[in-house]
Amino acid sequence: MSRRAARLALGIVLAAAVVTVPAAVTSPPAEAGCRPALKALTLSRSSVVGGASTTATVTLTCRTPRRTAVRLWASTGIRVPAYVYVSTGRSTAKVTVRTSPTAVRSSGRVKAVHRQVVRRAALVRSVTPCHPTPVPTAVALPSYVHAGQAATGTVTLDCVAKTSLAVGLTSSSSWVAVPGSVTVAAGRRTASFKALTKAPSVGSLPAFAVTIRATRNQKSAARVMQVRPEIRPFRAGDRFTVDEPVLTPEGSDGWVRGTLRITLDHPAPAGGLVVNGSVIAEGETSTEATIYHHPYPADSRVTDHLIITTNPSSGSGDVLVREEFTYTVRPAP
Repeated sequence: MSRRAARLALGIVLAAAVVTVPAAVTSPPAEAGCRPALKALTLSRSSVVGGASTTATVTLTCRTPRRTAVRLWASTGIRVPAYVYVSTGRSTAKVTVRTSPTAVRSSGRVKAVHRQVVRRAALVRSVTPCHPTPVPTAVALPSYVHAGQAATGTVTLDCVAKTSLAVGLTSSSSWVAVPGSVTVAAGRRTASFKALTKAPSVGSLPAFAVTIRATRNQKSAARVMQVRPEIRPFRAGDRFTVDEPVLTPEGSDGWVRGTLRITLDHPAPAGGLVVNGSVIAEGETSTEATIYHHPYPADSRVTDHLIITTNPSSGSGDVLVREEFTYTVRPAP
């Protein structure tokens, strides 16, 4: 074999021995083809006490291939950084939203902007306790009291007083007196006061409602209390009313029977009263007494006697009132 032929054969053998290894095939990352847009802006809490914080989350439509800046803006009283940055390969980013203390409930917004797309989220700031100073939030009183009695009231502040504080008090009625102010001691939230009700020297007051208001730093709280007629002994000048009775036949001997409802202008005192044989219990104002006539009165106006005594079961049965009164009767339909 010639030298040239040998070289050709060796080249063929070496060519056959070479193994071709293809290059590794790799796919581009998903975010490489993404053009992220602003999808949403959410808050972890949509309502906070003024001065508290919440968290805002910015969400893009896909994982961003590079660090992306989203511009932020907020209403007065709400603070956010100028930008929040979404990291490479991520679609969300979080940022702290801070609020300022407030003396009134306030609504505002947080806004995110990216590539002319705007997303908004509402945020409410509720009143900050003790800002700028404690104020009354409640007044407690009994639901009712009788004229002439005293009621104990309580004023509550929105937080503990660091120093002694005076809270102003007012009453809507001249028949109920309250002190001009009550002092809440340092380290306390509440203070008590007395509301003194008055009763007329003659007659009796009808029931009425009174509003007691506590005010400090232009903030106030109020409570309504009912003042009922006083509970005291029946006396000269006190009045009563008698409803018209309806008379109906009683048996076959010509008697007719009816019921009188007698109402006093103030509640019966301790032990109650007896009115024409019927008892008005303590604190009550009326009773019903049965009447009989024979025959049926020819005139619709009838004169009778009213006797009011103390209750013999709890006293001596002294006669307090003995007088005549006139009422109108009507036959049963």
